[in-house]
Amino acid sequence: MVERGTPGWLLRVREKTGGVMKFNFPIDRVEYEFELIGDCKIDATINERSVSGNIIHGHLLKGHNVLKINFTKSDPTDTGSYATLKQFKVNGGDFIDQIKAIKYKVDKSKHQDANDTIDNNLYFGYIGSMEILLEQTNDQLEKAAWIIADKEFEHTKWPIKGNIHRNKDFETILRDAKFMYTGSTPPQSKAITKLVNETKVEELRGPFPNDVESKLWDWISKSERVKIDGEPLKHFTFSNGVSDSLDSFVRNSSRIIMMPSKMYYMHGELFDETDLIRLDPFERPIPLYADVLLEYPSPWYTNEELDNVIKLAKDKKAKIALDLTWLPVATDKIQLELNGIDQIFFSMNKAWPIHDFRPAFRWSRDRINDRQTFDYENGIYPKTSANMFMKLIDKFTFGHIYNTNKDPRVEIMQTFNLEPTSVLWFTKHKSAVHDEKGHISKHYFLDEFVCIQKLLDFKGKYFW
Repeated sequence: MVERGTPGWLLRVREKTGGVMKFNFPIDRVEYEFELIGDCKIDATINERSVSGNIIHGHLLKGHNVLKINFTKSDPTDTGSYATLKQFKVNGGDFIDQIKAIKYKVDKSKHQDANDTIDNNLYFGYIGSMEILLEQTNDQLEKAAWIIADKEFEHTKWPIKGNIHRNKDFETILRDAKFMYTGSTPPQSKAITKLVNETKVEELRGPFPNDVESKLWDWISKSERVKIDGEPLKHFTFSNGVSDSLDSFVRNSSRIIMMPSKMYYMHGELFDETDLIRLDPFERPIPLYADVLLEYPSPWYTNEELDNVIKLAKDKKAKIALDLTWLPVATDKIQLELNGIDQIFFSMNKAWPIHDFRPAFRWSRDRINDRQTFDYENGIYPKTSANMFMKLIDKFTFGHIYNTNKDPRVEIMQTFNLEPTSVLWFTKHKSAVHDEKGHISKHYFLDEFVCIQKLLDFKGKYFW
């Protein structure tokens, strides 16, 4: 259960309006418990409707609700008869401390010497009443986030920092609802998952075939949305995720590297505790022979803006590396010219639900003397993830995941009033605001978007 002292983003209590409790989630259940001492009685109403028992179910609630607690006793002067509030829970979360802030109205006809209103402090001795205004969200995104977090709770959840094995309680549901649209993992694909699950490990243990590079390039080239032209990059390697390629480019760069201020947070994390200086090519001129790293496409920038930076970098004879992780889920048609590009990093890990394998590839104009090259040239790269990927491209086209999700995405954007970006999974909404405190990381800016992964996963099962 959560600690007392519920965070301000979750609810607010305003004394001036008589005790308003605002919840950024739908209320499914309100539970309260009184201890009665002596000859006294507690009656409760919700929206002027009598409550039997000590549970108010969500179907009885509106957007704005008045919960009235009435305390009576046979003898107003009997100090030995009183009630104390022992429990007040909403959706299983403890909110009893918030009740303390709400004023209690004394029945002056029974207690003429008492003040009109007093602090309740969870103690009811004077005959009187207390009104609690319960306001639940009417925001569709917040409703959907709570439904998914609660009804589709993940006892094992990753990637997240901290314990990935969790118990289902108010705190973990609350956490999941808050970050429901923050992330970059792809939605589920039954067809892809089925093929992965039916594949035996013994099928994946051998080295790549000799034609793996040409086969992969031909597979990408058949895309109707993505066209890559220019002189081919000669050197090809395999890695477990693009992080090794990114780390190698950063570590082998000169002291200054040109990178946009907003990229996937891993890029920024690689700079921590180094002497490298990061400059934004959208804000500073690109110097001659600079090292330039870009994501292409990017949800923060248009393709035209990125194309312009690439052109300026080529004019300055810069060493340019492109992270193409989001290329398979680009929403616009892309024409990429490889002439003047030094390295490209590619994976389907943000497009297909294969992040437990994380196959990735690097093409480079020159041979790069790093661990990735050593592993690949000596055949000691991870075989299972590499061969799983080749098995998948035999079955699924480059555009498969885009084609199966583009129409559901449009419907979701209409339902939740979202605006598109250049990456399929990310949309814009007024509620998506960057966390200046850097809860996830000081380099994390994907919280500026609504990631629709979970909405796609459960589309048609709930109200959307």
